[in-house]
Amino acid sequence: MDFFRLLSRGAKLDHDSEIFTKKQEKKADDSERIVRELDFFHTKTPSHEHDDNKSKKQKNKADEDDTDQKPKFAKIESTIPYRKSNIKGSDVPQPLTTFEELGPRFGLSEQLLSRIRFATPTQIQAEAIPGILHDRDILACAPTGSGKTLAYVLPLVELIRKVNENEKSSSAGMIKGLILVPTKELATQVLEQFTILTASGRAGVKANVLSKSLLARLTSDSSDRPRPGDVLIATPLRLVRALNVIGLDSLRHLVLDEADRLFDTTFAEQTDQILATIAKTRQSSLQKTFLSATMPSSIETMALNLMVDPLRIFISPGRAAATVDQKLVFAGSESGKLVAIRQMVKGGELPPPVLIFVQSVERANALMHELVYDGVNVDVIHGERTESQRKAVVEKFKKAQVWVLICTDVFARGIDVHGVNVVINYDVPQSAQAYIHRIGRTGRAGRTGKAVTFFTKEDVEAVKIVVNVMRESGCEVQEWMTRMGKADKQMKKQLKRKPAERDEIGTQQKKLKAVEKKHMKAERDKREEAKRKKEEKKRRKKKVAAAAASSDKEDEEEED
Repeated sequence: MDFFRLLSRGAKLDHDSEIFTKKQEKKADDSERIVRELDFFHTKTPSHEHDDNKSKKQKNKADEDDTDQKPKFAKIESTIPYRKSNIKGSDVPQPLTTFEELGPRFGLSEQLLSRIRFATPTQIQAEAIPGILHDRDILACAPTGSGKTLAYVLPLVELIRKVNENEKSSSAGMIKGLILVPTKELATQVLEQFTILTASGRAGVKANVLSKSLLARLTSDSSDRPRPGDVLIATPLRLVRALNVIGLDSLRHLVLDEADRLFDTTFAEQTDQILATIAKTRQSSLQKTFLSATMPSSIETMALNLMVDPLRIFISPGRAAATVDQKLVFAGSESGKLVAIRQMVKGGELPPPVLIFVQSVERANALMHELVYDGVNVDVIHGERTESQRKAVVEKFKKAQVWVLICTDVFARGIDVHGVNVVINYDVPQSAQAYIHRIGRTGRAGRTGKAVTFFTKEDVEAVKIVVNVMRESGCEVQEWMTRMGKADKQMKKQLKRKPAERDEIGTQQKKLKAVEKKHMKAERDKREEAKRKKEEKKRRKKKVAAAAASSDKEDEEEED
C-alpha cells in the first residue's frame, strides 16, 4: 500500500463535535478530546475515558452485564513495524484500521470480536481479513510472527457461522472449511486459535484436527462413525488416507498454510491428489487462501493458476522479521560450535527459552547428549519421535519446563511459541526459505529476538544465502560478508539436494575420552596377553611333565 492509502484509513471527523463548532467553552479535558478526535490510528486511549459520565456503581453493573462479551485476557498491543507491501488485484477491499469496524462492515458479533487477543490488526490481518470476508481468493506472503493464522481463522469462523445459520441442520457436521498444514504441531496450533475464538460455543463452528485416532474412527466399519466437523485441519499425508471416507461436497473454503512447503517435492504428490479430489466432489464455489512467509516465484505462479480473480498480498516477501537481530559467527570447526555454545551459556547470552536447529536427526541426538553432559536443561524434537512424544516436548517447552530445545526443520514452520529469546542455527540451513522460517521462531508479534548462525569452512557457499537475507532484512552486513559474493542458482539447487558433509559433533573432551578408552583397551589387551602367556607356560610345563613320564615308562618296559 502507498503512503496516502495508509493515511486515509480510519479518518473520521465528527462535525457535530464541540471541537468543530463556534463554542469556545474551556474545559479541563479539551486538549484530551482533541487528541482523541484526531487520533486516526487509535494509538491513544485515555485512562479516565467515560469516568465523568458513570459512577463507580454504574460501571460495576455494566461490567457484570457485559461479562460474556469481554475477553478473559488482556489485549496484546502489537508493535510490529510497518513494512513495505504490494497489494494487487481487481477491486481491492478497503483494509481494516481496527477490529471493531468488522461489526458494522461485516456483521461480526461483539462476542466474537472480544475473543481477539490483539488490540489492533497487523498489516496482513488488515488486508487479508476483508478480502476473505468478501469471498475473494487470497495469495498472501508476510513475515513470520505477523499474525497470518488469525488472518484466516477469524473470517472463516464468521463465514461458516453464517452458512450454518442459513442452512441449519442440512449441512450439520459436514466439512465447509479445509486447512492443510505441513506438520502436526502447526495443525494443533491452528486448532488452538479456533478454540480461542469459539470458546463460548456461541459461534456454532466446530473444528477438528485429523489425528490418528480420528482417522481410525472415520475409517472404521462402525455405523456410528463421527463427522469431521465444520472445519478440518490436516496434514497432506494423513488426509490422503481419509479422502475415501470424508465428504467434501459441502466444502466452501480451502486454506493452504505454508503453501510453498505444501507444493514442494515433499508434499506435492499428496497436495495434487487432494486438490484433484476436491475439484471432482465439491458442489459449491470454493474460496481459496494460500499463505506463507516465503513464496518462491515458481510456487506463486502455480498458486495463481489455481485461483479465480485472486487478491495478491505481499508484505516484505523474502525477508525476515525486522525485530530479529541476526548474527553470523565463524566457529572454525564442529568442536568450535560446541565451545561457542558453552561460552554463551557461561556468559548468560542464552536466556531461555532457546531453540537450536540442526540438519539431521543424528546430529540433534548427539548435540542433546553433549549439552545434557554439561548440565543444560535440554530436550530434542524431530521426525523420529512419536506424535505423543513431540506433543509432550512442545508443551514442556511452552511451560518453561525445558529451557533449550534442539530440533530439525520439522519445528521451523508456523509454530508460535511466545517469548523465544534466541534461535541458534547450529548448522547453516540449506535455503533462504529454511533460514527465514527458522529465525522466525523469535521476534514474533513485535517482540525482539536474536538469531545466531554458526558456520565453518564447509559452509562457505551456504552462508552466502544467509548474508543475502540479512542484507534484504536491513541488518548490518560487514565488509567481509560482502566480499563473499552471492550463491548462483546452480549452487542453491545443489545445497537443497544435498547438505554439507560435517564431522561428528564433539569437543576435546570427547577426544580425551577416546584416548582414555584407547589406553584402557591397551591395558586390557596387555593383561589378556600376560594371562595368555601364563596359560601357555602352564601348558608347556604339563607337556614336558607328560613327556618325562612317558620316557620313564618306556625305560621300565625295556628293563623288563
